[in-house]
Amino acid sequence: MRSLRFKIAALAAVSMLWSTPLAAAEVDQFTRPDGAPANLPDSTTVLNQEVNRRLQLAVQRANARIMRTQPKTAPKWIAPGCDEERLYTKLVEQLARSLIGQLESFAEESEQITRRRVPLQESIYQDFAWQASPSLVLSERMASVIHVNGVDIGTDKLGHFFTEGFSYFVVTDHLHRTLESGLLFGEWSEAVYFGAQTTGVFSYADLTANFHGLRFWNRILALHPDPLTGQSPSPYVVCVQKQWRVANAFHWSDYVDAAWDESINCPLLRDEALLTSVREQNVQCRTDQLPRQQYGRLGERLLNPSGHGIIPEQLQPEVILRKRADRSDVDISEKTLQYVSELRARIEVWRRESIAAAKAALQTP
Repeated sequence: MRSLRFKIAALAAVSMLWSTPLAAAEVDQFTRPDGAPANLPDSTTVLNQEVNRRLQLAVQRANARIMRTQPKTAPKWIAPGCDEERLYTKLVEQLARSLIGQLESFAEESEQITRRRVPLQESIYQDFAWQASPSLVLSERMASVIHVNGVDIGTDKLGHFFTEGFSYFVVTDHLHRTLESGLLFGEWSEAVYFGAQTTGVFSYADLTANFHGLRFWNRILALHPDPLTGQSPSPYVVCVQKQWRVANAFHWSDYVDAAWDESINCPLLRDEALLTSVREQNVQCRTDQLPRQQYGRLGERLLNPSGHGIIPEQLQPEVILRKRADRSDVDISEKTLQYVSELRARIEVWRRESIAAAKAALQTP
């Protein structure tokens, strides 16, 4: 009991330091547990139907009348018209819940979808110490693997697509600002609370799903060119006689490709010990299947052609944060930037010393 209390206290300390949501999950696309299907049936149609159902519901609610009240007068119901803010609010309510998105939960729970589940204890992350990967090891939250548009992906990518994609949309001011603001935000989130500092894993496949989520949110009204193709997409929603209408159906095939697969677009690890732990599982990244031509120069930010490795300096939190500050994406002082760097170093020292002490305690008779 004392050991458990210590773990909880230490995790809370790390969480407060980094403002960390504790629901970050990882996926293992290398391991196939005994009895798990080698080839998963395609779930694209089911997931298309669920997204389109939610799109329709969000539009219906965005069109619903609003009660207005004034002193000394009876309540009055009015039509909101084509209110963009209200539309996005209702879409977020249906698709972009924080931490664990609605489609991610649907993919994990629906009887219509076949999944491959890999428990943490059987995964490539099985030997991670809780100090090195607190949110993953203490929660044991592993995303399942499903098959979408001919590609095996983690269910967590559905949450990244909608929720983090919307974060990119907000950070770029609905693409009125440049794409770079969104890309830096995604790298920051992977370097801190959705990856490196909580699970020890920096996922390029997560960044790819985030980016395609931005494409989705831009296509709701299609007010800007697609950030991947540069072309003007057809909108999902249009305004007709002061009412929103769904004009085009959603298809996962417009977004999902091999770069969503973490056995192809492999992640980086925070340090040498974590990298060694993964490599000891005899995994081999299939980087030859990366769709490099499709992404062009964006591939430098979304694709990892080198396979498993250690996170480089340019993807460390304080470096990314400085870039964001230089772009005025965040307002932060030089003193705070230095503190972030020092804090990360202190946390790494604590991790190493804590893990070493735990190993020594196990060896003591």
